[in-house]
Parts: sequence; structure tokens; C-alpha cells
Amino acid sequence: MERFQDENKWLVSFYNEILVKCPKCESKAVVKEELKEKCECGRCHNMVFECKNCFYKMKEPVYRYIAFGKEFCNNCFEKFEYQSQPLKDKPLTYKTKCPHCDFQEEWETKSYRVKEESKADNGLAKEMWYNLPIWFQKEVNGNLFWAYNLDHIDYLERYIKADLRERNNDGSGNGTIVSRLPQFVKAAKNREKLLKILKKWKE
Repeated sequence: MERFQDENKWLVSFYNEILVKCPKCESKAVVKEELKEKCECGRCHNMVFECKNCFYKMKEPVYRYIAFGKEFCNNCFEKFEYQSQPLKDKPLTYKTKCPHCDFQEEWETKSYRVKEESKADNGLAKEMWYNLPIWFQKEVNGNLFWAYNLDHIDYLERYIKADLRERNNDGSGNGTIVSRLPQFVKAAKNREKLLKILKKWKE
């Protein structure tokens, strides 16, 4: 009988290396922890992106800016709201058209920043730093099954394979990977299918 005991691992336990699809060449690349430049204490880290296939590297996420606001048109005096498409630079002013009379004006604007969207692969699971699609993912019965790296795959495989699954609630609350797994991963009917996917990912 296969036995699995929860090791109180959280997703953060696997953040040291997240395998992703490179936005330039679409090869397997990595988002990983790296010591910050000029760090003297040895404890300051950044999550950086690096592709060994095309040598593309990013040390911080790329952001875009959304201009937004509420104004009264100076032509028809109707109130309207606006929101721009993602802009490369942070805007101080934004020219927009009144939806009531088509009068164009330029306004001092507010803005907020968003991480640049991957140009493809919308709808897939993505990591949180660079918004890049995770390399290991597969649709299973309308659900996304994914893993960050080989250590994460091994952990999931041991859980799914086990006939006896023991929870460990020693101060972990409800935040461990095991406690937050979706039902389709826990279901016995999907066991064989998920194990085949994990085996392929390890090849």
C-alpha cells in the first residue's frame, strides 16, 4: 500500500525555480531566485527570468500603464468615464473622445500599472512575477493541472499515487499544497490519467 504523509509544504516551497515558456523563442525557460546586486547581507533575493536557449533575461517584470478617469465633457457637459488600452509609459495626460458627442479633449489623468500580458497562451496557468505560462500544464476534464518544477511534480506524484493520504496539521492551517488541491486531483477516477501526465513531464 502506497502511503503519503503531508510534509506541510506550501507553493512557496517550490518558488526557487519555476519552469516557464520563453516569450521570445517559446523554449523551456526558468524564473528563479537570484541574489540582489549590491546585497551585503546575503538574504535579499529577486525572482529573475532566464532562457538558456535564446539568452533572453529579465531582472524585473515589464509593466504597462492604464489611464483612467471620470470627466464632464466641455462640449455637451455630459459626464463620462474612460479607460485606456495598456500604454508603454506612465501617462500624465490622456486624450479621449466623449462617448456622447465625439468631442475630443486631453485631460490630466490618473493611471495604474499592470504586468505586461503574454501575447499568446491566454487562459493558461501563469507564474506571478512575469506573467509567463507555466511549462508543465495540461487540461484535464476542463481543469488545468500544472506544476512548477520537477520537485513539485515528484510531490504531486507521491500524493496522487498513494492509497493512504495522511494530513499533517501541525501548525499548517489550511494553506499547504495538499489542503488546497482541487477535487479533480484528489479524485480516484483521475488517478491513472494524472500519473501518466506526470510521468511524461519527467521524461
